[in-house]
Amino acid sequence: MLFTDMNIDSRIIKALEENNIASPTEIQEQCIPYGLSKQKSHVIGQAKTGSGKTLAFAIPIIEKINPKNHHIQAVVIVPTRELCKQNASVFRSITIYKKVKIVEVYGGASIRVQIEQIHKGGQILIATPGRLIDLIKRGEINFRQVKFVALDEADRMLDMGFLPDIEFILFKTMKNISPRLFLFSATLLAEIKNIIGKFTKNDIVHEIDVSKDSLTVENCDQYAYNIENNKFWNFIRILNEERPDFSIIFTKTKRNAEKISQRLSQERNLNFGLKVGFVHGDLSQAKREKTVSMFRKRELNCLVATNVLARGLDFPKVSHVFNYDIPRDPEDYVHRIGRTARITGVERNVTTGKAISLVSSDNRMYLKNIEKFLKRKIEKRQIPNVPKKVLKEKKRNNFHSQIEPRMIKKSLNQKRKKYSSQNTSKSSTTYRKGLSLQKNSKKNHSVRKRGKSKNYSSKNHKIISTH
Repeated sequence: MLFTDMNIDSRIIKALEENNIASPTEIQEQCIPYGLSKQKSHVIGQAKTGSGKTLAFAIPIIEKINPKNHHIQAVVIVPTRELCKQNASVFRSITIYKKVKIVEVYGGASIRVQIEQIHKGGQILIATPGRLIDLIKRGEINFRQVKFVALDEADRMLDMGFLPDIEFILFKTMKNISPRLFLFSATLLAEIKNIIGKFTKNDIVHEIDVSKDSLTVENCDQYAYNIENNKFWNFIRILNEERPDFSIIFTKTKRNAEKISQRLSQERNLNFGLKVGFVHGDLSQAKREKTVSMFRKRELNCLVATNVLARGLDFPKVSHVFNYDIPRDPEDYVHRIGRTARITGVERNVTTGKAISLVSSDNRMYLKNIEKFLKRKIEKRQIPNVPKKVLKEKKRNNFHSQIEPRMIKKSLNQKRKKYSSQNTSKSSTTYRKGLSLQKNSKKNHSVRKRGKSKNYSSKNHKIISTH
């Protein structure tokens, strides 16, 4: 099937063709007809990450938007600022001929500028929950003409604690409007489905699941390395073995993301070129946008990030995803590795990729839970042996790659013994010298005392000179 067979506006078809998009993916093929139908119905879609879910709701929304009506007609709610900007980019790419105005609304940016853009006639609002509620409470948004509401990465919003915000938006501000609802994610949780059931009541709901049994992309090769010590140094060995062209490294904490990024930038033992940046939730909006933009433009070929980049974001042709810190939640693992082996942009061509996880005895249980969730085994590998010419031990480096831990300990003990014996001999000599000096000083003192006693007159209370 082609998009031309789906009764879509010719202006949208033309924009799709200019983006080299001719045929729909499976999720698009099943969801778009329900969105285009005149009969009011809601769509819940579940599909693998990277399967083109954004276009599955973007095309029906743009099709139904009236360009002459300058009020808000559709609201797309996303969990993060990065996903907000990405969705806006996808919407703009296929509205260039229909002239629909898209407004991005998210925290960390000027709220006054966003209000001005809305008042100038924003027709599609793409927003994060917190900033959207702020605008609602300020009375800056009018939802009376909203026809569509889309929740993208709904389970991520639940994980981030946005469930009360979603309930507020749907039940407090849109209950009387009753717009058509699109809900999409790679994984759907019962809590989200319950909210949708209450909101849609007796309406028709089409639940579409094209994820089948495998939640991960078939073209993604998955490996795990057992690492018990010298984690960073062994990670360098893996990087030198893999030589990734375009990669994302996921860490558990914000501090670790910065630390790993700095160390990789200064690492001299990498046998290939690596330009590294880092992204986490505490960075300013401007810095996050700049770093992500540099990564998209290939000015950086490696990003170290927390889970803020794990959901929904589309980075074309990512060759490797590394779990430096393997996640506890199997669903986070699915979303992380979904950054590779994706459909290129919103096209249908799928790239290949690798997902590599570092596992220690402390978090081996996490790997077992992931395998159970995926219903498949992840191949275990040994740390690659790298020639000594490639890896040279650096000064002031705590990671000893070519020296066995026992040898390091033995060497250190020998140095300590040598140092202590030298200090002991020196101290004993000093002690003996000190004793002799002390004895001599006592003798001199006693002599002086006896001398004084002979020349002292108790009667006159005068010191008689001996000269």
